[in-house]
Amino acid sequence: MAYSDAITQTLKMTTNEERTYRMLDFIVIPIIFVVLSAAFHLHYMLTAGDWDFWVDWKDRLYWPIVSSISFVIIAGAIQGLLWRIIRMPIGMTLVGTGLVAVEWISRYYNFHLWAYFPMSQVWPATWIAVGIFVDSILLLTGSALMTSLFGVFFIPVIFITSNYPMLAPFRIPTTVMGTEVPVADWIGYVFQRGGSPEYLRIIEDAGLRVLGGETWFISCLFGGFVSIFIYLLWWWISGIAVRPYSMPNPLSEYMGGTEPDDKEDAIGVDAYPLPNRNDT
Repeated sequence: MAYSDAITQTLKMTTNEERTYRMLDFIVIPIIFVVLSAAFHLHYMLTAGDWDFWVDWKDRLYWPIVSSISFVIIAGAIQGLLWRIIRMPIGMTLVGTGLVAVEWISRYYNFHLWAYFPMSQVWPATWIAVGIFVDSILLLTGSALMTSLFGVFFIPVIFITSNYPMLAPFRIPTTVMGTEVPVADWIGYVFQRGGSPEYLRIIEDAGLRVLGGETWFISCLFGGFVSIFIYLLWWWISGIAVRPYSMPNPLSEYMGGTEPDDKEDAIGVDAYPLPNRNDT
């Protein structure tokens, strides 16, 4: 017997009712996916927006730290929800794919067509590889703690390595008016943004070239360490969200019903007496 047929017989549904429920799933699930992706995009733009908006802001210090912490907040919560509800390690991959898709739509229509910024300046980072990696660790371990230690801790590393092939051409040095700058800064000079002061500075100045030039390593180490605690916090919050609660209804007696008494409905120890040894 097929699994769907067993469910249909258990729920005593007819074929038309089953078809209606499936059609409802095909309508509701894409809507939920789009809404979550849009909400995740809004959260990510408000927290790590500038580092993801502009190619010259993708520096070695703050970009991996801020992006990883911002991503793991929503991604960890959705991963925890799907793991607890349907026991499938697909949450981080789903929200990562949705975030990247919504970002590309936003950059093309809002930044490129509306504000005339070139796509080479406003391309978004990708999170698909990060989602697949962390979901794979959850699949192998089945533990949030092990996933945080062996998966979430390496999010900045996977994030940088998966995005660096797109960023590498903009790291090539060039000479502009007698000054050697990377291609990313040159694009930022030519295509000016709003009048905010933060857009008028060089992102990676002398203060960021510290620790013997090993800024990538220190940034990924710190970002991964902080992401562990953020991930565990939101995993715990997702557990609270799926926990069933029962609250008394103060209006039940006014609506013709009675509130059940827990003491009267409780099953005592005498409800299931133990067998008498003398009878055997």
